[in-house]
Amino acid sequence: MALRQLGKYMAGMATGVAATGAAHCAEQDKYFDPEALERGAKALREIQSSPFAKRVFEQIKAQEVTKQQELKLKEAEAKAMGEKAAIEHERVRWEEQRKAMQQDSQAKAQLAQYNDELARKRAEAEHEKQRVRNVELVRLQEESSRRQEEQRAAIAAQVEAERPKDLLTDQNKLISAVGGVSLLALGVYSAREGTRVAGKAFERWFGTPKLVRETSRKPLVGRGSAPKEKSSEEVRKDFSDVVLQHELQDHVRALAAVTANTKRHGAPFRHMLFYGPPGTGKTMAAKRLARTSGLDYAILSGGDVAPLGGGAVTQLHDTFDWAERSRKGLLLFIDEADAFLGRRSGNMSEGLRGALNAMLFRTGDQSRDFCVVLATNRPADLDPAVIDRMDEALEFALPGSAERKRILDIYFDKYVVKAGTAEGGAGAGAQAGMIERISAWLKRRKSAADQIQVRGVGEEELWAAAEATEGFSGRELAKFMASVQATVYGSHEPVLTGDMFKRVLELKLREHKQRQVFVAGPQD
Repeated sequence: MALRQLGKYMAGMATGVAATGAAHCAEQDKYFDPEALERGAKALREIQSSPFAKRVFEQIKAQEVTKQQELKLKEAEAKAMGEKAAIEHERVRWEEQRKAMQQDSQAKAQLAQYNDELARKRAEAEHEKQRVRNVELVRLQEESSRRQEEQRAAIAAQVEAERPKDLLTDQNKLISAVGGVSLLALGVYSAREGTRVAGKAFERWFGTPKLVRETSRKPLVGRGSAPKEKSSEEVRKDFSDVVLQHELQDHVRALAAVTANTKRHGAPFRHMLFYGPPGTGKTMAAKRLARTSGLDYAILSGGDVAPLGGGAVTQLHDTFDWAERSRKGLLLFIDEADAFLGRRSGNMSEGLRGALNAMLFRTGDQSRDFCVVLATNRPADLDPAVIDRMDEALEFALPGSAERKRILDIYFDKYVVKAGTAEGGAGAGAQAGMIERISAWLKRRKSAADQIQVRGVGEEELWAAAEATEGFSGRELAKFMASVQATVYGSHEPVLTGDMFKRVLELKLREHKQRQVFVAGPQD
């Protein structure tokens, strides 16, 4: 208690001294008061003589230390709040960047969908032009038959007008006239029906089914003879630019040789199922298998069959009938087969069910005219009966590092090294024909793109790119090299440098990572 009272007393004395000093400073211009100093000195002597002075000073010192600690704590809290604000700012910035990348990817996906729709409409327009030409041919034939009919009718009328009495009096002439008119009517009817039948036959033999997007079959070309037997080295050369995993590539080459021998011996073909991620070479392998084995090929999309509804059955039968008329034999490649050959269920539409049954009917027995190759990246969705129809099932997996290096070598040579030449790819090839060159000159455009100079990009950079692009499909690697070419042509000079190559690679790696996020879907 005494210590507390002494502390209060010392605090009061200190306040008095401070007040006295302040009053002295305020009034020093007027006069000097020595009593205030004496009172202060007296208070200090009393403090020194007090037995609790030391404890009072220690208590004051402890209070000062406590205040400093409180100030440091407040300073630490302010610093923590500043760091939290910086972290929040960084999070907001990355979130905005992620949204921007997502919007960019969505825009690219919409552009790709638009290009696909445009290509489909272009193919439909081409089919429509072909149909119009066929209709015009039939119309011209009917017009010619009609003119012949009119001429014959005019001649008959003239003959009858000139000799009416002879026809009425001479029974033989009357019978001959009636017979001639009957034969004329028969000829007119036969010409009309013949024109109609000829039009249908022309459409049947020279037309292409609407479902076929691409085909190598040409009417009246090739005699359907047995293909020339190829050596293993020739088969290997045919597949030199098709990069697959080693075991799979050997299997596909063996299938090509088996298919060629099957055709030569007149035996039925075997149906096949190609499954794996998109862009792993299923379509390219099917085309090369057809060419190596001496067959024509035709490419369909399951996405074109699904929207047809009830009309899908008729068009599928027309397509298989067309395939059976191939002189060389035909490999019918159906991409995205799961779009209309999925498992049967209660919510399946009647159109899809009919299309599935039509497919099962036409592939129920092996054929010596065609073989079916189904491609899908979701084999588990296929109907069990469809899988049972397939004699071979091949998995096309994503390429390994060695395969990625070979793919990069092929497309680097095609899109970069040979750009501006006749062998250049991705739209950078030279116009080889005279007509194309004249057309380019009239349009005031170059007949060939500028050739690209390569500086600082060699085997080491390509190997590094092959190692970095783990998980890329063959199509993604081809697009990567096409982007390298586009970046070079978008610069001031057509020169590819190592830094430019690395920038495009980093961009494609980010795009691939974002694409994987889209494929995985939203995470809970």
